[in-house]
This record gives sequence, C-alpha cells and structure tokens, in this order.
Amino acid sequence: MSEFTVNQQPQAWREALSVATVLAEQGRAVDAVATALNGVFVPRQRRQQTLIRPGDELTLIQPITGG
Repeated sequence: MSEFTVNQQPQAWREALSVATVLAEQGRAVDAVATALNGVFVPRQRRQQTLIRPGDELTLIQPITGG
C-alpha cells in the first residue's frame, strides 16, 4: 500500500488526493491551519489543486496565540 505522511504520521494514499481533501477529512478548519507539502508552503487558494503523491510529507501548522 502506498502512503504519505501528515505531521509525520503515516496515512494511506489514494488517487486524486488533494491537500484540501485531507484537511476536510481531518475536520480541520481551512482558516485555522497553514499547510506545507514537502517543505513548500501551500497557500489556501492552491490546496484544492495541489495533489498528494505517495511518499509526500504534508505538514499542518496551527498558529499558537497567547500573550
């Protein structure tokens, strides 16, 4: 089975899997997380068309607020 990772956790890969799809499946609010694929920032407007391939590393970064 082919895999990719989300924050270093293995995930099953499938055809036509986009960054936006992964966010939706994980219940992540699109405005509350930054994304990087293989270390390259993926802007919100490009998440739907950015496809994940086997072996890719998707990083989800949730901002930390506080004072």
